[in-house]
Amino acid sequence: MEVLREGPSTSARIAERLSQSRGSISYHLRMLGRVGAIVEAPELGTKRERWWRRDPELVVFPNDPDGEGGAISERWAALFFARDEEVRHRFVTRDVPPEWKQAAAAASWFIRMTPDEAAELGMRLYALTHDLRSRPAPPPGAAETLVSVSVLPVLPEKAS
Repeated sequence: MEVLREGPSTSARIAERLSQSRGSISYHLRMLGRVGAIVEAPELGTKRERWWRRDPELVVFPNDPDGEGGAISERWAALFFARDEEVRHRFVTRDVPPEWKQAAAAASWFIRMTPDEAAELGMRLYALTHDLRSRPAPPPGAAETLVSVSVLPVLPEKAS
């Protein structure tokens, strides 16, 4: 899915770039499409070639309850959190330009809420970022920036 950040592509192009089999990439693209992580771009394709893109309206963590779709959703979530953790790790362990030290923000709260309230909060936070993500072009000097939103229940630890 990260490859599609650069723009729409086909299984053949992605397979070549990642040195993987086209069949394997095609399968994974279809599975990602099935759980709503990516969408087809039929206006770009032909009868022989399917193009895929990240959904600009993507709501994070589609959940497919069946076995295979659920496994894909779980793996996707794990990769998503690992990517965010890597960006955060670099921020605290590397030299950060002074303007970014001042501009960066991170916050974390525990709030008691219902599932409906959590869903509404997630959508409101997503809406705030949508305008920036949808700009035709970022302003001069804009840098790639992680905006990470999580609204998750705090599950009890497993008993030993």
